[in-house]
Amino acid sequence: MAHLSPARILVFSALALLTVAGCTIQTPNTASPNTATPSGTAQPGALVGTWVIDQTFDSPEQPYVSFVQDNTWSASDGCNRVQGTWELSADGTLTTTSGPQTMMACDGAQLPLAVSRGTSVEVDGDTLVIHSSFDSTETTLVRSTDSTVGPQGRPIGYWVESNTPTAPFLSIQADGRYSGNDGCNVLTGTWEQADDEAILLTPGATTLRACEGVDQWLNQAVQGRVRAGVMTLQAADGTVVGQLTAR
Repeated sequence: MAHLSPARILVFSALALLTVAGCTIQTPNTASPNTATPSGTAQPGALVGTWVIDQTFDSPEQPYVSFVQDNTWSASDGCNRVQGTWELSADGTLTTTSGPQTMMACDGAQLPLAVSRGTSVEVDGDTLVIHSSFDSTETTLVRSTDSTVGPQGRPIGYWVESNTPTAPFLSIQADGRYSGNDGCNVLTGTWEQADDEAILLTPGATTLRACEGVDQWLNQAVQGRVRAGVMTLQAADGTVVGQLTAR
């Protein structure tokens, strides 16, 4: 066998390294699942709108999720509504806050929970997928074209005078009932929407506590009107008694 000089050994070693390096460069670059690019778009504008599950339910209203341009959202499970705020990053990461909700049970879909626990989204045309890393679930929705579905026209949800624990509030439910507190007594009753979009309140049972220093104006309200997220309430004689804000 011929002996190689030290110079030739160095040349062959360099060629071997180049060959290995060439193979390494040609190896396909496979990204890990955590860094994969979503198949849909994550542009905030594509998220805006009302979304529903592609099926119907025997519930007071069709479950929905509505994302608004001002970075607020609302959702219904068919009986209970929730409101909150949302932000969407360019990579599809979803960040939300949510307020309180009533706890009625009915046939529906837990879309408020899907939003409040959602951590990322994918939008592909008229299809929205909400991913949750909390419970490893996916919720698939389609864009709604039904003008009667969504938050418009019905004042379902929580309405408060201020963000304090003892402030008057109303909880208006999708099944035509309401409950609340005037700062002293518990209020219950039923409600309906008139043709002129006024909200008509029919009082039911109430507690009869006497509380010093509390203006119990809310128990006088029999009618309300909503504009820009504010419900103005009137007594039977038409006098404005107070206002509540959607929470």
